[in-house]
Amino acid sequence: MADRTRTIRSSRMLAATAAAALAATGLTACGGSSGSGGSSTTLVVAEWTNAAAVQETQAIDAAFEKAHPDVKIKLETAPTTAGAWPALQSSLEASKGVDVLAQFAQSPEKYAPASSGVKVGGTPALISSGQLLDLSKQPFMSRFDATTQKFAMGYNNGIYGVTTAEYVNNTGLFYKKDLLAKYGMPVPTTFDEFVGDLKTFKSKGMSPIYVAGKDGIQNIVWMGIYNQLMMQDKPASEATSTFIAKDNAFLGGTQNWNSSLYQDAANRYEQIMQYIEPNAGGVSFASAPGTWSAKTDDYPFFVDGSYDGNTIAADNPSLNFGLMAVPGTDTAAWNRADLAPDLAWTVPTWSKHQQLALEYLDFFTQESNYQAWVKATGSLSTETAVPTPQLKWTDWLQANAAKGFPGTTLPWLPSNVGTGNPAGGPTLTDTKPFGSKDLLSALDDSAKAYTAAVKK
Repeated sequence: MADRTRTIRSSRMLAATAAAALAATGLTACGGSSGSGGSSTTLVVAEWTNAAAVQETQAIDAAFEKAHPDVKIKLETAPTTAGAWPALQSSLEASKGVDVLAQFAQSPEKYAPASSGVKVGGTPALISSGQLLDLSKQPFMSRFDATTQKFAMGYNNGIYGVTTAEYVNNTGLFYKKDLLAKYGMPVPTTFDEFVGDLKTFKSKGMSPIYVAGKDGIQNIVWMGIYNQLMMQDKPASEATSTFIAKDNAFLGGTQNWNSSLYQDAANRYEQIMQYIEPNAGGVSFASAPGTWSAKTDDYPFFVDGSYDGNTIAADNPSLNFGLMAVPGTDTAAWNRADLAPDLAWTVPTWSKHQQLALEYLDFFTQESNYQAWVKATGSLSTETAVPTPQLKWTDWLQANAAKGFPGTTLPWLPSNVGTGNPAGGPTLTDTKPFGSKDLLSALDDSAKAYTAAVKK
């Protein structure tokens, strides 16, 4: 299955209004209009539906409108499930009807070399075809770590988006602290420790792991394990070179989905999947956080990205929980969080209100505004002066996130390879225990499909 879990976000909208959020968070409404607007100026901003992020964006929008009385912001959103967000994005791009467009952050690995013959799609295609503004010289970029921004949205000598969100997605695993404490378990740090804990919980009559199998969230475990195995004892600074080497190996035919590393990951994944909730195949992503948080005496672990931490806390404020990285290898130091640069704001070159869009990004990234947004979303901070918020569930993140590596997962694929094509990796909803297919057999199928997809 392709890197889809990274693009899945909760579609549940919070009931609070943007005005209420503005009052609650104390957002800064400083600075006046530059005169780039007018009585009928509408700035169109688009992002996918993540409840907390959308609410806080609405609060920033309200503050921006207050500081720019001649401007109205139209916020367009859509969930990333069922293809709704790609459909909205495609519509806005075709009509050239958006001024500030959220994109999932990229990495240098996303750009296949010209010699490969692989034509990229999505955000890399927008950037390489000159459809997004280079933001590298904008004053607000000085608020961010240049290395991180170049990794996430860099291309040649430019930076084509400001990445404001970063989460632990692949490897993400929430845990109930009280259940671990009840049986004298520290947070597991190796694969064997983790499986041992799962066995203990199962022997006590519990279902150790809760996962939204209906929507393929088990991918977080699968991709997390093979990225940890790929990085092993390498420093995080070598993530880009490691993944590009993997991509070149795929293209050159010396590595494929059925290579030994992926077979090792598959065996470890299947061991963990023995301990999931029996009906996980029917659990949807939208309902999973609420169900897991309500069941305090069962489901010690929950497969999900850190973007749902605040959702869980809101669903059950009394729940004592944390977030860790799935320990997929036998060496504790290798079991680091796979960090996913996430929401990056971009300005299309064909935006009708480019200058106003840049003013909006400057406003959004002002320290107090951004700090409120990061706290509401549970994101790791990407802004130098803004620390990652200390929330009740982020203690493991506070201690360990800096040891993580920026993770990317898929080999270079032509843009015409659809999400259902096994060339992007096995579809885990079709493999055991959710489907009937053996994962090792699915890896063979993916290897054949990948070779066929890139064959010149």
